Amino acid sequence: MEKYGIFVRQKNIKVSNSVMEEKKEMDGGLFKSRSYLSCLNEGLKLPTRHILPLLKFLYPSLIVGAVVMGLWGVFFNQITVALTRWMAASEPVVLSFPLFTLILLSVLSLLADSFYMGNVMTAISRFATAGAWPVLRFGEAKREVFDASLRALTCTLVAVVVFSLLIVPVTLWLGPGNVWVTVVSYILLLALGVPYCMVIMDYMLGERRDFWCSLKRMKDGYQYWGAFFIILFCGGLIMGVLAAVSWLPAGILAYAGHASLTGVLEGDATDLPSYVPALVVCFFMLASVIANVFSWLTLFPLSYLYGSVEARKQEKASFEEEERRLQGLQ
Repeated sequence: MEKYGIFVRQKNIKVSNSVMEEKKEMDGGLFKSRSYLSCLNEGLKLPTRHILPLLKFLYPSLIVGAVVMGLWGVFFNQITVALTRWMAASEPVVLSFPLFTLILLSVLSLLADSFYMGNVMTAISRFATAGAWPVLRFGEAKREVFDASLRALTCTLVAVVVFSLLIVPVTLWLGPGNVWVTVVSYILLLALGVPYCMVIMDYMLGERRDFWCSLKRMKDGYQYWGAFFIILFCGGLIMGVLAAVSWLPAGILAYAGHASLTGVLEGDATDLPSYVPALVVCFFMLASVIANVFSWLTLFPLSYLYGSVEARKQEKASFEEEERRLQGLQ
């Protein structure tokens, strides 16, 4: 009977190992030389194959993002109406509360987005280390997620500060409504934003824990600029379309609330039903969750591309080392 039990356990172990090997082969690992189209394809398929465990791992950051976006829904009408009236300059408008609320919500959004990105990149980092999709539990990875969120916040702050320092003088020179400001913005994104993705991936997934060391990888970003651009364009296009559809109901309700509040302030007694503001908050929260989920369409393919770049770099280093060894034997 004991021998039979041992045989069953050994058989179960073999089955489990075969399942793990099959799963590892299916996932393929992150650090493997691939074409950029293969990186895009694998990056889109991986979260789809593991969507339920991934959602269970990401639910804290999704909830935080939804709550922050719900706050945007609460104060959206007051902020937009105050800014619209101020820009129209028809009468003096007190902007202290709307501006304070706008700044506070922007800071909260930055923190929530960094938390979510750190949560996602922690899952990708564990996948990169294991070579196959790992078992993810948020409670066991809280410290790791927190560290990754701080790194994501650092990358975002540097990007925002550099972009602002470059675009604000151009805006002041040409004027805020000038079309050339938009053109310059796109040029800056193409020239700096695309290769900067390599820095972000290296800082989040690489062995370096110093941002300035990862910043040196900008040269690799320029070397593989075409691949990064294609993945950002294709994944971003799909993500943008899906996010726009998810935000459409929230946008319609928000615009209706904005127009209604503007009319009330101008003396129009007509107002929307009392449940509309609550619907705006709910739709803002729902759209936030859906839009964050769709951000996988860029984060996972970019991670695969980074893994491919690192694998090619390692292969090149191994080849050069082997070539030097053979030359030394001669």
